Amino acid sequence: MITLDKHSFHYEMIGEFHANGDWIHPKRVITSYELILVLEDVVHIREENTDYILKKDDVLILSPGIEHAGVHESNAAFFWLHFSTDLLVPSAHLTGQDVSFLKQLLKQLLHITNSPGYPSTAADALTYLIFTEYVRLTTHVSQHASPIISQITEYIRNHSTSNPSVSEIAAKFEYSPDYIGKFFRKMTGVGLKEYINEQRIKRIKDHLLTTNKSIKQIAMDTGFPDENLFIKFFTYHEGISPSTFRAISHNTHINHK
Repeated sequence: MITLDKHSFHYEMIGEFHANGDWIHPKRVITSYELILVLEDVVHIREENTDYILKKDDVLILSPGIEHAGVHESNAAFFWLHFSTDLLVPSAHLTGQDVSFLKQLLKQLLHITNSPGYPSTAADALTYLIFTEYVRLTTHVSQHASPIISQITEYIRNHSTSNPSVSEIAAKFEYSPDYIGKFFRKMTGVGLKEYINEQRIKRIKDHLLTTNKSIKQIAMDTGFPDENLFIKFFTYHEGISPSTFRAISHNTHINHK
């Protein structure tokens, strides 16, 4: 347990669940909070009188002392994390957000809890960071003064695998490349090309940490015509190869029930 300004925060357990065939969440009441982040398929779950349909990349925190249970069968895969705290926990079904960093943190937590040598406070601290990222996403309000910036960032997020160019984005929103580049930097403090690359790196990391796909397949899935170009791109931006990055959080465990 760690103490934060007179509040407590404690990691309890974490797992990566993959259903074997049709599966339904068991009915139960737990004494801790449970965070669920869906990796594949759909999770149908009811908490007290509220039904949730959790799609891929959706996140939900279930509350202690309240009965929850599956509603329909699925072939889902998801991270699950149990923690306890006396901090205020937002009750929200998080959907339509970029949760790539949250997934990276969950994968790293799985790694350290399955690796010898880490103190228990390391799991507490990383769980608190996961909780902080969840709160940030649930309370996120765009800071951009212009709605066009939100439209551009959403377009980039939805087209990160096709690697849109500055010229393509300028044409899409009917501006000159020079103007849109300067305007984007002025409003966000980040260059447009830099932002595009950041989103592409996020998508690559997501594939590396949450799938068993080969480097060659990930290169194809993220819009690279050649595996070597993919490796050079990632190594240039991250300072390590994709294989090395994936190996950093390799010591994890998958449960099926």
